[in-house]
Amino acid sequence: MRFLRKCWAFIIKDLYTDLSYRLAFFAQLVFVFFMVAAFYFFGRMFEGLQVESLAPYGGAYFPFVIVGVAFSSYLSVAVRSFSDTIRSAQVLGTLEALLVTPTPVGQIIMMSSIYSFLATSLRVVLTLAIGWLLFEVDFHKANWPGAILVLLLTIFSFSFLGIFSASVVLVFKRADPSSWLVQGLSYLLGGVYYPVAVLPEWGQMLANILPITHALEAMRLLLLKGASLGEVANSIFGLLIFTAIAAPLSIGVFLLALRRVKREGSLSHF
Repeated sequence: MRFLRKCWAFIIKDLYTDLSYRLAFFAQLVFVFFMVAAFYFFGRMFEGLQVESLAPYGGAYFPFVIVGVAFSSYLSVAVRSFSDTIRSAQVLGTLEALLVTPTPVGQIIMMSSIYSFLATSLRVVLTLAIGWLLFEVDFHKANWPGAILVLLLTIFSFSFLGIFSASVVLVFKRADPSSWLVQGLSYLLGGVYYPVAVLPEWGQMLANILPITHALEAMRLLLLKGASLGEVANSIFGLLIFTAIAAPLSIGVFLLALRRVKREGSLSHF
């Protein structure tokens, strides 16, 4: 119960911060509409064409790309939010104070990121709703329970990339270049804007290493084709394998980074 109260306190704090910049808050919502509309008109170029690589997802480009753009935003927030929490505490000089509180540092970082994930979820729902209500994306076959399950696994797996990025920021006091590399490769090879099938063989092999590839593959089949969990079992297995490898590595690296900065006395440096 105490943990939930702390989580709620962090959410309310970040919500008040967001609402204090009302113009920026509502501008984000307007941007979602413009983005969806832009992809809709872009997708009209493919009308009447039989694109073989889009056939597994229903054959239409617009629903394919909307699902990809919507759910890929979880990667960005996962990679950015944990490291932003660390960086902000370093700059404000509150990191040392946070680390001596009764709440473990891992919980503090996680709680500080909850609002970012909730705000991203709101944008995802808005993106899908605009696609459905205004641009006739067909979700009537969607397997929503399966999609929610895969979404939770997706956020969980993406978060370990964020923990690794936070470790780099903790030690080097700078933005983590590896996070840019991961995001760049994910958007290039992960099937966000185009099917992985159009990539050369080496690109498809690299794509299978990235969690976003498996997450988007499962999400598209679940939402656009109404696939069962059994039909996306390979994608779920890919996410589980990535999580099993990334979880101990990222947590281990973070603990080592924390031990190093404590030993060097550089927690307050930025």
